[in-house]
Amino acid sequence: MREAVKERAAKVSGLGWAGAKKVMEEAQAIEAGRVVARDIGGSDPERMAAPKVEVYVQEAFKGTNVKVEVMKGQEFFEKEYPCLAAVNRCASQVPRHDGRLIWLTYEGEGTAKKTVYVVGKGITYDTGGADIKAGGVMAGMSRDKCGAAATAGLMKTIAELQPKGVKVVAALCMVRNSVGANAYVSDEIFTSRAGVRIRIGNT
Repeated sequence: MREAVKERAAKVSGLGWAGAKKVMEEAQAIEAGRVVARDIGGSDPERMAAPKVEVYVQEAFKGTNVKVEVMKGQEFFEKEYPCLAAVNRCASQVPRHDGRLIWLTYEGEGTAKKTVYVVGKGITYDTGGADIKAGGVMAGMSRDKCGAAATAGLMKTIAELQPKGVKVVAALCMVRNSVGANAYVSDEIFTSRAGVRIRIGNT
């Protein structure tokens, strides 16, 4: 863990490059995005639980032209994002697991000729909920957040490259599908943000 053994965090002290500067800069931008995606997606469920993803993202985009906006709170989710609230209902009772909706917005220089929206699935850990993943198949479910991780990585690369004439809006939907007395269950009916009634068939 880089946080635990800081003197071993950096594995390379120097790197040479003999090619074009533009190619090097593009490679560095891609690598910066890969590191963000790796840190969020490849880590264990406690190290990158939703509140810790919030802290990490705020730090990763500090000083860039990507605006970070964080939405949180079970009451807020129930009102504005009822489907996310259903999944978060059990986890919301444990502060270190409580969900986050993280918006990242990039606006390039000049008039935006195109706006791109990206949404990343960020289930920080998927126990299966009430339909629990039994028989050893729960292992690896900390990587169910890799959609959000990839989205954050993309935004980091965009922040480094700073393309002109484009606006990119990304949402990281960070929530833990926990199991417990307050977990949502099959047969419950929710009304989505779009006004569609949804009957849960499997959690």
